[in-house]
Amino acid sequence: MTVQILNGDALYDLLPENILSGDILIARECLIDGPLSGETPEEFWKTRAEFISNSYSEPAELYHTEVVTEFQKMRAIEPGSDVNLWFEDDLFCQVNLWYCISLLSPIDDLKIYLVKPPLVDGLPDWRGFGALNRDAIAKAYQERARMNKEEIVLLEKLWHAYKHSHSDELAVLANEDAPHFPFLKDVVNAQLDRHLNRPQNTLRQILSENQGADFKTIFKEFSQREGIYGFGDLQVESLLANIPEYKVD
Repeated sequence: MTVQILNGDALYDLLPENILSGDILIARECLIDGPLSGETPEEFWKTRAEFISNSYSEPAELYHTEVVTEFQKMRAIEPGSDVNLWFEDDLFCQVNLWYCISLLSPIDDLKIYLVKPPLVDGLPDWRGFGALNRDAIAKAYQERARMNKEEIVLLEKLWHAYKHSHSDELAVLANEDAPHFPFLKDVVNAQLDRHLNRPQNTLRQILSENQGADFKTIFKEFSQREGIYGFGDLQVESLLANIPEYKVD
């Protein structure tokens, strides 16, 4: 059995038809935003459904039909399957990846592969898969890398540290060897810097340099400076809403 796990729906429409093999599951979450409480999966999903409903005006029932069902399918993948994880290097994608790994790790004998956009001059292009044409996406799939057991264990530990806000543990884990995650330390540092209001401070700097700029301009500039976060427009809008310097006409 072959399974493709995509981070978000946008990537599905970009995939070349010749690699749409096996089951396709989609992680429709933004675990970089909001509460993560809940000891059981059901309690956790209830917390997330309430947050998404209150913050993004989405019916809680939709969370269960569109999001939870995909995670349940991940938990039910057949032992011994090939699983291809389509996730980028930014914090948004990585946190979702950590969670997906926590769902997959109890399943026996999975062969887990990581599919990522190619680096540009040794660095990530924070535009991710969206910057690639279909041929480049197909090549990224052909060059997918199999994750080793140590990396899988590490990502599961990262999820638990992140979920429980154990910053010290995150900082320690970021120093572990993970050949397929060369920017792990940068990503973890970006997360730790959120406690120092790094995203908000960057937005304040952008606002001071671009007085009167519209949201599109601000979002583009933020994405260029802080692409490591992978924030979408909803996350940036939420940050701006709490910055007095930002005035909406």
